[in-house]
Amino acid sequence: MTNGGRVLGVTARGPDVASARARAYAAADEIQFEGLMRREDIAARAEGR
Repeated sequence: MTNGGRVLGVTARGPDVASARARAYAAADEIQFEGLMRREDIAARAEGR
């Protein structure tokens, strides 16, 4: 049960930023709950997006 705010963080490692970012988002895709919202821009600047 959540009551708003940031509930958790997902972290991943990889040989480069793009790989680590992809792994983190793949792991985050496995997490589901009602009202889920997530940012899609994490590490985008470091990756040059």
